[in-house]
Order: sequence, then structure tokens, then C-alpha cells
Amino acid sequence: MSDGDGVYRRDVLKASSAAAVALGLGGGGYISSLAETDDEPFSQKDPGIDSFVGQDEVFKSACSPNCRGKCPLEVHVRDGRVRKIEPQVPEDERYKRACLLGLSHTQRIYNPTRLKYPMKRVDWSPDSPNPQGRGEDAEFERVTWDEALDLVAEGMTRVKDTYSPESVLFHAGSGNYGINSTVESRLANLFGGSTPGWSIDANVGRGFNRITGHGYYLPQTNESEDWENAKTFIAWGTDIFSSQLQMDASKLLDMKEQGGKLVVVDPVYTTTASKADLWLPVNPGKDVHLILGMMNYVLDMGLEDTEFLRKRTTAPALIGPDGTMLDAKGVIEGVTESKPVGVDEQTGELVALEPETPGSYVLTGTYTVDGKSYETALSRLKGHVADYPVEEMAEISGVPAKNIRKAARWLATRGPGGIAPSYAIGRYIHGHVFGQAYAIMLALTGDYGKHGNVHAHHPLGASLDTGGWGSPDDAPGSKTLYFHEYADAMLNGDPRQIKAVYSIESNMLGNQFPNRQRHLKGIENLDMFVVADIHHTPTVQQADIILPAAHWFETEDIVSSWGSHPHITYRHKVQEPLWESRDDYYMIRDLAKKLGFGDYFPEEKREVLRTMSDGDDRFDFDELRERGTAHLGTPTVKYTGEFPTPSGRIELYDEDAPSEKGVDLQLPKPIESRTAEDYEGADEYPLIFMQKHGRFRLHSQFEYQQWIREINPEPQLDIHPKDAEARGIEDDDYVRVHNDRGEMVVKAKLNDAMKPGLVNTDQGWWTRDYVKGHHNDLTHDEVSDVGKTFSFYDVRVEVEPAPDDIDTSKYEGNQPTGADASSAGVGGD
Repeated sequence: MSDGDGVYRRDVLKASSAAAVALGLGGGGYISSLAETDDEPFSQKDPGIDSFVGQDEVFKSACSPNCRGKCPLEVHVRDGRVRKIEPQVPEDERYKRACLLGLSHTQRIYNPTRLKYPMKRVDWSPDSPNPQGRGEDAEFERVTWDEALDLVAEGMTRVKDTYSPESVLFHAGSGNYGINSTVESRLANLFGGSTPGWSIDANVGRGFNRITGHGYYLPQTNESEDWENAKTFIAWGTDIFSSQLQMDASKLLDMKEQGGKLVVVDPVYTTTASKADLWLPVNPGKDVHLILGMMNYVLDMGLEDTEFLRKRTTAPALIGPDGTMLDAKGVIEGVTESKPVGVDEQTGELVALEPETPGSYVLTGTYTVDGKSYETALSRLKGHVADYPVEEMAEISGVPAKNIRKAARWLATRGPGGIAPSYAIGRYIHGHVFGQAYAIMLALTGDYGKHGNVHAHHPLGASLDTGGWGSPDDAPGSKTLYFHEYADAMLNGDPRQIKAVYSIESNMLGNQFPNRQRHLKGIENLDMFVVADIHHTPTVQQADIILPAAHWFETEDIVSSWGSHPHITYRHKVQEPLWESRDDYYMIRDLAKKLGFGDYFPEEKREVLRTMSDGDDRFDFDELRERGTAHLGTPTVKYTGEFPTPSGRIELYDEDAPSEKGVDLQLPKPIESRTAEDYEGADEYPLIFMQKHGRFRLHSQFEYQQWIREINPEPQLDIHPKDAEARGIEDDDYVRVHNDRGEMVVKAKLNDAMKPGLVNTDQGWWTRDYVKGHHNDLTHDEVSDVGKTFSFYDVRVEVEPAPDDIDTSKYEGNQPTGADASSAGVGGD
């Protein structure tokens, strides 16, 4: 097998001896044990600084986890070893950034948790799966690549013949933003299997979409380079200065230097809140109450943008007593298509509301048409928000009324700005209602289609258009299975039986999914579980077949920057894959051959990269390889044209709205689950439990990094001193966090930044990091009918001192993945 020409030298730099310490990576013995070749092992006499006087080969590459960076990088190689990482200057130099995690790839590529060889669980075979053998105590034996892929092909074929092709799930996570998920999707479509639909972070976008026609995860927003033009930036539930430091935080500082106001809405006094002009410490789950109070103030004070409302929204549209909008096709002569109807302010005549069309339309009032009484959508909205007065919303939300008014006034009067929610609000079951509400709020203030407008805490970024490569025309096709359906599909065959899973780039099933124990039980019901990964994750430990994936620097790829900057990046191979690890493309190509689909996968990955690129006319493939990045010409300002809604306008009133818990959602109304004070389990479990994204991991990636663990050694529970005192807990005590689903034991950290009644453990820790239990043993997998999104923050717990006999010795001596860690012994040595 040939994987292309391997390396692509862009530059040769002279390194001085003075740079040796800065570029060095300690622990040469540890590195050499991992990266030793068949030739000569690395020097052992002075491993920290050996061979630094000479020449570096510098390769253009990229970091590509599911973060807001996707940073282009330059990788320095000396004596066949990665020595140093630097930010690469992209085509638009304003996006030259990298974070600590990206710079730590010098350790990640040689980490002892890396998988070395294909492995098989010793007590598994396709015809005798022995599911009881899976789990923490499972043992594995080394097999050849040919043997491993033969077993996978046999297992898939057996499930296909016994059940159906759709009983094989081709699962891809978000652990890498190259082309691998498209490659796996191609095989899934040819096989006729099941493929994943996302049930994470889609709540807010779905609500926003009902009003604007835009959004699924979060809606599009102006590129972050434009944020400096915002006069008021409301960061809602997002800690940009921790989770988006590399790409977006500097843009917020630019805005503040230009005189813009930063408002932060968060129940936690975050790093971002510390930079704010105004902090609104909203109570957990009360975000919709808060924004309805802001709407009330804007409309009560007459601060709405009437010109924008007339031109680009359905504010003038007439709504009948039955809740349906009047249709111009039935009342205005000559109109043959359905359109909303307004009233001309000057003539009093009915007029069809065309998209993007200004006019002297009446915005408020009641009118009679054919004997029926109609009111405008804006009148109905004003009547609705009148039920949410500022003073009452202040009491419910925990935000002082004067600050609710101040934030609303700044947004409505200071000039272009916006609201930048994160995914956090969507991690309440009914978070989609907030998406609906803030879309309407920004319509009231006219904040669409202008420089300085903001609609999300990150832009959409740039993605490669693969031209349908993942779905061949003659393939039978695959069937979507949403994440929240996985457990039922594995356990109960609902909506269909899943009996085999092939997983790439994902630590979801064994670590990241909520209600972890239920998903582990689902895995027990599989006939075959195959996991391809770089590292020995908790999900890998559950596998029957383990396939060692190459580190990103050992592959050639095109990296999309979804959710980040407006470039795609070419990843050049820095070195050959260590041990017997392989690029996922070549794994899937050879598996496809064994399944009879080999003709659909070219021998060389670069041929696939070129074919995909040829279908995207925004860049030239050869120029991309040479330059390293390509700016895809993404428009800086969004929402400048007609909206993709039935009316072509922002629809303030949703006549086709869904309902949940008996609540109709034509206009936004607060709906709560476990955050409600009267929730039935509130007395037994009085604390709301969240798992925020921290700066030390990207989801569960980089958990194992030595440098990171030196400053973030173990999971902890952030708890307000008042809540701790009430439970007899002191700082650094070990505590038991529990509810009716599970428990975890972690160290308590008294933290005044938390609101009383709210506790937090940063997400992404692995099973081995806990003294006992796991944070996702506490979460549940319930979703709403509309949002269909896991609600990680809609969780209640109680906290108590850990039992005296709990064993915490793992954190009293050497750290399990600290600076002096030894090999994890998971590669078959």
C-alpha cells in the first residue's frame, strides 16, 4: 500500500542552540520507547535537547477536533521526530492562532495511550460474540490487519444476512474534521447500513430556524472579523475566553476597544463575564423568562426598529381569531400565490407582503375582513410579552430589573449588535424555545444583515463541498438513526434493531453520551462492536475489534473549519504512521474490498482528495496544497437577502408551530423540566448539575496530555461555598455526587463564581479519571419532541461527603496520566 509521497517540505529553517530548550520535549526515554524505528533508536544520552542544532523540516498541517479553532499549524520535524508546533499563517492573516492543546501535539503524537496494533477481544468471534466479556476487564490479543478486517467483514455480513443491512450502524463522531466521515458514509450507503443523525447541540438552532429558515445547530452569523463593529454584543451562555480563545476572543477585545459593550448572560461568573460591561447571572433554565422580559421592555418603550419590521418581517401580517394568518390569495385580486396580508397605512387597503419590500404597512391594530376580526402579528406579540413584565421576570430569572432594562436598551438603541448564544442553552430539554425567542428579539431591534450583527457565538466557518462523493448514485443508500435513538435501537430494536457498530473518530458510546450506563447496556446487546481510534479511550475498551488509527500528522487530508474561520486547510503527512496504525481511509478502503465494494475506493487517498476538490469551484487543489490554506470567500455579513421561510420574511408568529407539554408555541413561552422549582424530584435532588466545556480538553480529546494534566490533574466539582457549608464540605474534600441514575466521587472545589444551587464538573474526563463513577452516569438521555437534543444540563443531583473508606490513592501518588506516566499497556506489547 502506498499512501502518497508522504511528506511535503515547505521550508527549511536554521535552528540555533539557544532555541534548544524552548523546542525540547522532555522524557526522551518515554518518547523513544514509543517512536523507536527498525533503524537506530533515538539518542538516550541527553534526550531532552539532542540534535537541535541543524535543520528543521517544516510541514503545513492542521489541528482538527470539534473545537472553534481548526487551526492551521506548522509542524517542525528534526531527526524524524516532531519537535515543535507553531501557528501557520493562513490566507487571511487575521486568523493566525493556535491554543495550548494544538501546540501540545508534540506529546499527543507520542502519547502512551496510542493504539499500536489491530487487536481482538480474546473471547469474541463473529459467531460467538460473548457480550458479557466486554467492559473494563476485557482482554485483547494482537492480530494482523488482514485478520482484523476479515473478522469485521464477516461480522457485518452475518448481521446483514440475519437481520438486515440497516442493522449495521456506521457511526462517526466529531473527533476529526477531515474527509474520513464522508469516506465511511460512502461505504455505509453502498452497504445499505444505518448512519448517524445528530442529537447534540441542535436545540437552539431548530428554534431559530422556525422563525428565520436558518439554523440547525447554531444559526449562521457574521464572520468574527466583523465583531469589532458590534455596538452591543450579548454573549449568552458562552465562555468565549475559555472555549474559543484561539479564534474569537481577540475579536471581542477589538470590539471593546472600539467602544462596543459586552454583556454576558451566564449563571457562572466565567472568564468572559470578568471582561463584561454587564453581567446578567441568570438562574439555570430561566433564559426564556429573561429574554421575554427584555422584549417586554423594548416594545413597552417603543424601541423597536419599525422600518426593519415593515420590510423584512411578518410584523404587519394579519392574524385571525383561529390563529392563522390571512392569505392574500383569497382576499386580494390578482394574487395567485400564498402570501401574508398587511394593511397600507395611507390607504387602508389590504396589500400582499412581498419579501424584502418596504412599505407604509400598519404595524399594530385590529381590522375586520369579511366580518372577521384580525390583528397584526406585532400586536399579538405585544399582547403576549405584556404577560412577562420586567419586574416579574427579574424575580424569576435572578437578574436585577435595572440590568434587564439596561441590556435591552443597549441592544435596541446603541446601533448594530446582537445575541451570541452557545450550545449551553440547548442543553436544557426545551432549549429550542430560546432559539425562537432570540430570533424574534433580534428582529425587533433590526439586527440582521448589517455589519456588527451577531447571531451565534461562532461563525459557520468553511467546509469542503465533497460533491456527493459520500453517496454514489447506484448505492442503495443508508438510513438515519439519531443519537438519541441509539440505546433503544440496540436494546429494544426501536426504531430498528442495531446488532453491529463500526465507529470512527468518536468516544461517544463509552464516555460522552448521557445516561452512559444505558448505552453500555446497549453495547452488551451487539454482536460486534468495532472501534477505530488513535488512543485507547473508554469506548475502545468496550470494543470487540480495535483498529489503531494514525495521528493527524501521519495522514494527508483536507480539513474543514466548520464553526471557526473561513478557510480550509491542506494537511500534509509529516511522518509515516507509527507502529501498525493506519489512516482511516485505507482501513475503510480495504474493508470495502472484502465487502465487495473495492471498485468504489481508489487506491490512493490523494486521488479522492483531488476528486472531491474538483467538485468545489471555490479553490484550486494544487494551489491549496502549495499554500496550505484557502479562503473560501464566505460573505462577512449574513442575512442580507430574502429569508428561506414561506413568506420570505422573518416570521414573528409561527402559525404552524408545534406544541410541547400542552403549550402551543406560535409565540415563545417558557417550558421547563428539571430546572423548574416544582419539579417532582427537586427536594431529593436540589442542585442543578452542569458539565461545561473547559479550556483543558476538546470534549474528551487531550485528556491524556502530560502538560495539561500537570495543571488540570483531576476532575472536580465546582460548588458555591454556601452549598458546601450546608453539607459539611470543605475545599478539596472528596464528595459523592449522586441521583437516581448514578454517582461519581470527585474532589470539591469551593467556587464563588457558581450561583448557589448550581454545581459543575467540566465534561470530557475519562472513566479512569474518577475515584468512582462518571459524570455521565448522572445525566439522562431524554429529549423533547421538537428539539430532539440531549439535555446534559437539565439534571438534578445531591452532594455529600464521600465515604471515609473511599480509595483516593490514585491522586495521592503519581497521576494516572501525569508527567511521570508510564505506558498504558494497551497496544499489544
